[in-house]
Amino acid sequence: MEIRFRSILLVALLAPGFLVSSELAAQSEEEESGNLIEPQIERVEFDESLIDAFDFELALYAGFLAVENFDTNLVSGLKIGYHVSEDFFVQASYASSEVGKTSFEILSGGAPLLADDERKVEYYLVSLGYNLFPGETFFTDSTTFNTVLYVSGGVGSTDFAGGDRHTIAFAVGHRTLFADGFSLDIEMRDLIFDVDIFGSEESTQNLEFTLSLNLFL
Repeated sequence: MEIRFRSILLVALLAPGFLVSSELAAQSEEEESGNLIEPQIERVEFDESLIDAFDFELALYAGFLAVENFDTNLVSGLKIGYHVSEDFFVQASYASSEVGKTSFEILSGGAPLLADDERKVEYYLVSLGYNLFPGETFFTDSTTFNTVLYVSGGVGSTDFAGGDRHTIAFAVGHRTLFADGFSLDIEMRDLIFDVDIFGSEESTQNLEFTLSLNLFL
């Protein structure tokens, strides 16, 4: 009987302290939850331009062509492309330029190696391209332009120095798409063809740097 009385007395003494501790803990949790900062996240809608699959492309381009053993001259041309998918495209190119004197002609001061009509350069190419690294350029907080780094390779013919010369071409370029139907390309191309104006036939590397304005149809 005495043990039961002591137990009841102990519970009566501890109960108020337990209730006070529970109330303080609940109050502390409410204060902590009330002090949390709720983040206000606003989603920004971007106006993105996309190239739809199976689109035709018409491009005018201009830049500089450095024919090996000659000086660097202006080049201009036309490209017609077809985007087979988001990754692959095929392209036909035509361009023309005109070279000056060779380094040998300038240094020797002798008779010209080529007639005036033989100094014109015209090439025709058919290429297959691959969009390697797509990306984005943020112009403003609400406007972004899609970009892509692409590579291409092709074959064709170059009319130069009085003959048609089989040509292999490799290119790397960067495209910025400003609207669904308009883009700007920066491209570096290597045109490889044989030249025999110095007597023996040799393979030449002819570098071209161009800017093109593209219209998607």
